[in-house]
Amino acid sequence: MGFKEQVAADLTRVFMNPEEFGEHHDLDGTACICVVSGDMTEKRNAVLHDGRRTPDGLHGDYLTVCVKIVDLPRIPKQGTNFKVDGKRYTVDTCTEEMGMLTITMGAFRAGGGFL
Repeated sequence: MGFKEQVAADLTRVFMNPEEFGEHHDLDGTACICVVSGDMTEKRNAVLHDGRRTPDGLHGDYLTVCVKIVDLPRIPKQGTNFKVDGKRYTVDTCTEEMGMLTITMGAFRAGGGFL
């Protein structure tokens, strides 16, 4: 088995395995097994917004979602709305590498509830 085949196998057997890292989530209306993280996103977001956590005057909730590309019916585009478990976010970036999408997104609010 070559490197690419081994990575593809590891995506399913380890990374996306619900007994390891994978979790069941609703991604924009599609039930998927994916990995959702909020811990690295703040560092990434500082880069996306010129060193600021959010645009001026806003507070945010940030996520990074890793999902197999074949599990979504479409690839999210930067600036579009994308729901995770019914909560609306705006896509900052979406990259594909070796069959895996990494989607970074934020939900911004001014004062009260999320937009």
